[in-house]
Amino acid sequence: MTITSILLMYQKYHEMDIRQFICALDEMRAHHQQRQIARQQEYRKRICLSQKELAEKADVPLRTIQQYEQKQKNINHARADYVIRLAKALYCRPEDLLEVEILQ
Repeated sequence: MTITSILLMYQKYHEMDIRQFICALDEMRAHHQQRQIARQQEYRKRICLSQKELAEKADVPLRTIQQYEQKQKNINHARADYVIRLAKALYCRPEDLLEVEILQ
């Protein structure tokens, strides 16, 4: 969440207890993460590969691919060789698969 978006929430949340505010931020973050499709899945669908086909092509366990796409595992903490192999199989750069939020 960016500083700008937090500042824009001032009117609504400025009188809240800090614990309530943190809970509200956590809920917003969780909601945002649920809406956001995994980048790996986005690239995989662009080239019309199934998860199983990607697993075979990248030599990465199918279950691992499923966990990245369901955000049960964080691809930012993946083994470097997995990210590199996935990127090659998906015709993108390894950094394109990472779930990094750019702060403004």
